[in-house]
Amino acid sequence: MPRTEREVAIEVTAATVKLGDVMTVGGLPMTVLDLADLPSGAKRVVFGGGHTLSIRPGTTLTVLRVAKGW
Repeated sequence: MPRTEREVAIEVTAATVKLGDVMTVGGLPMTVLDLADLPSGAKRVVFGGGHTLSIRPGTTLTVLRVAKGW
């Protein structure tokens, strides 16, 4: 049986967020398109349409991530 991809919900921080993660912001799923390091360990997350979100080091968010091999 071939392995497939599956979206799983995981918790991320500024240090562990990745390109392709899907966050729900304001009830809308938004895919992470770009990441930029900010001072003090924070990250700027860029979504489609130019929307951005800054994540501080102590913040934990739940995202959907594609896990291969399910």
